[in-house]
Amino acid sequence: MKKRMSRLAALSLGVAMLLTACSGGQGSATPTPAPVSEPPQQSEAPTPSQAPAGKIGEGRTLVVGVWGAEQETLVREHVVKPFEEETGAKVELILGGTGDRYSKLYAEVDNPSMDVVYLNMAQTEQATRDGVILPADPEGVANYNNLYDIAKCGDGYGVALMATGLMYNTDLMDTAPTSWADVLSDDYKGLVCPYTMPSSQGNAFLVMLATALGDSKNVDAALEALAAAKPFPLITEGIPERNQAFLDNEVAIGPQINGYVYSAKNEGIPVEFVYPEEGAALSMNCAVIPKNSANADLAKIFINYHLAQACQEAYAEVLYYGPTNSAVTLPDELASAVVYGEDDVAKLVALDNEWVSANEASWTEKWNTMILD
Repeated sequence: MKKRMSRLAALSLGVAMLLTACSGGQGSATPTPAPVSEPPQQSEAPTPSQAPAGKIGEGRTLVVGVWGAEQETLVREHVVKPFEEETGAKVELILGGTGDRYSKLYAEVDNPSMDVVYLNMAQTEQATRDGVILPADPEGVANYNNLYDIAKCGDGYGVALMATGLMYNTDLMDTAPTSWADVLSDDYKGLVCPYTMPSSQGNAFLVMLATALGDSKNVDAALEALAAAKPFPLITEGIPERNQAFLDNEVAIGPQINGYVYSAKNEGIPVEFVYPEEGAALSMNCAVIPKNSANADLAKIFINYHLAQACQEAYAEVLYYGPTNSAVTLPDELASAVVYGEDDVAKLVALDNEWVSANEASWTEKWNTMILD
């Protein structure tokens, strides 16, 4: 009887040890190492080997400065929601324009109130030069490795590609324009719609027209050519005003960001977008991490979600913003309406934004004298 009881006790002990080993508990003398696999083309979140036990963000709040309206909706659905589920952290969105965020980035450099800040390309480049943001981290943001080179913006992460090219009226123009210099044609005299100065599209228009005239740095030549092409029926940066002028056949051609053109086309306005032979000026939104962010680890996970398929595709569908991630795939109809793929990216011209910024005031003064008077 005693022998039988001893055998039962030994058997029970053996089963208990086996269950402990299978559960991976501390009682396991030799834990089984996790299998190692190649990283996927796109990463929605850190790999298990990078993540600590439990959820990395429990009890923490990530503060993100971003635009409102459609962008807020897209970020909440495709970035905030999966980020919070993955990390256990909470996200607080601070909505507004880039000007306020950019100023705060500098004013709060020692103790930033935001952990992720969305800026435009020129601001990101300047913040990189001034050392107020953390360097880009290809290991912490796995999708960084899939970015087009043009989207690796200083120490920032390009999140959306846009092209400033030519918007033209298909009711008034039988043939699509091919060059920025076409705005100077006598065929369209009195039908050209420039942008106001100063503005990003206005700067792009002047630089690309100067390029078409032979020297991208000779903006004075572009201003003189435009002065000779007056009058202009409309000079504005207001999208509704421009669209109405195209709808009413008051204008035939002018500079515009590709997404705005396709949005207008969807509203029944007779317009198309073209990349001129000299190229289209690059516009890009970027995400950056302030230098002294206390949540830089979470910020990298957040940005990685923005660069992943779901968010990039949603931005293309709703805003016509092109994906910066070369691994993102889009359906053909959508792909044709945004900056997408190596061929489109090759048509983008990254302006010297530091030089543009230094000269913008002078160009505006000349614009007011030569074009508006």
